[in-house]
Amino acid sequence: MKFRGPGVVQSAARGSKSERTAVMLKTPQQDYVLRREGGNPFRDLELDDLVGHTIEGEGIVHDYVLIMSKWRIVD
Repeated sequence: MKFRGPGVVQSAARGSKSERTAVMLKTPQQDYVLRREGGNPFRDLELDDLVGHTIEGEGIVHDYVLIMSKWRIVD
């Protein structure tokens, strides 16, 4: 999947055992929890740098999680 949108911090997986605040990508279709390929699924400090920026890249979607294989800040 190719993607583009702003990185934000918001609540994810509300009402589940995995509920948490996460770095997410907002798109017109859906909001996705961001995860780096090989990165920690719950806390990845590298993703914090994406918050407040527009990012684009590629990755795979599993449920509501976007596992990014490559990305860049475009703003």
